[in-house]
Amino acid sequence: MHLRLQQLALAGGMALCLLEAIPSAMAQTPPSAQAPTGATLSLSIADGLLPKELRLIKVRKGDHIRWRISSDTAGEFHLHAYRLSATLQAGQTTEMAFTAFATGRFRLEWHSASGTSAPSGGHHAPPLAFFEVLPR
Repeated sequence: MHLRLQQLALAGGMALCLLEAIPSAMAQTPPSAQAPTGATLSLSIADGLLPKELRLIKVRKGDHIRWRISSDTAGEFHLHAYRLSATLQAGQTTEMAFTAFATGRFRLEWHSASGTSAPSGGHHAPPLAFFEVLPR
C-alpha cells in the first residue's frame, strides 16, 4: 500500500488534509521485487534493460543479498554507494553477494561494453534499476 495526501477546501478558507491508503497497483512508483533475506534474485539484462518488476528492489538493512546477474551483451554492472561492480561477458552469469549496510535508494547501472548505455559526454548511464534499503 502507498499513501496519498489529499487537501480539501472547506468554507471560511480552511483546509482539511486527508491521508489515504491506495493499493500499490494505483501508485505512481514502479513495481518492485522483494526477496526474503538470504534468497537469490536473478537479474537478467536484455537490450540494456531489466524487466519492469525488477527495476525497484527493496530490502531491509542487515539483509543478506545474493544476485545472479546475466546479460545478452558484455558490459559492467554496478551498484552506486556500495561500490560493488561486476564485469560480464554476453551470456555469462555472475553472482554478487553482500549485506545491505546503508539505508537509502541507490542506482544500479549497466554500462554496455559497446558504450551505448551512457549519454554522450556523460559519466552516468540512466539507472538500470533502484536498490532501496529500508531501516529495520
